[in-house]
Amino acid sequence: MRLVLVLALAFVVACHKKAPEPSTSLFDALSDPTLSAADQAARDAARQEDVSRLVENFKRVYFATDSAILDSSSRTALTENAAILSKWPEIKVEVQGHADERGTTEYNLALGQRRAGAVTSWLAGNGVGGSRLAAVSYGEEMPLTPGSGETSWSQNRRAEFRITWGASGTLAGTAY
Repeated sequence: MRLVLVLALAFVVACHKKAPEPSTSLFDALSDPTLSAADQAARDAARQEDVSRLVENFKRVYFATDSAILDSSSRTALTENAAILSKWPEIKVEVQGHADERGTTEYNLALGQRRAGAVTSWLAGNGVGGSRLAAVSYGEEMPLTPGSGETSWSQNRRAEFRITWGASGTLAGTAY
């Protein structure tokens, strides 16, 4: 009987652990109570500068027709982003792959996924943990530049980035 009571009590205690409070923002979640206010402010300023550099660099990566190969300019742009993401392991990134209007919907979704996958694979291979990266395809559904012709198509063959934090919420709430 005692054993049953002990096990029941242990079960009740285990089930009543308080869930952590959700963070309201990336910066709130990264506060370090062991730092002085001045040190925390300096850390926040450095983090904001790094995030600004990510936003600036993570605008878009463009691809050739029917290709998911990263060219040298894309790899150069991603190098700095990988370094910043390595410095701030709390930041997560969703890579969104896109295609131009040519081809079937199914083909363009698959191509967009290959493009997003190429970027996430490159980042993972350059020090960014794969669990921090998500690849999603929008195919031809979200053109950057409407219309037909090479000028429009070249702008629509791309990968874009959304910087996220945790399972929900986005930093600045927009795609970059």
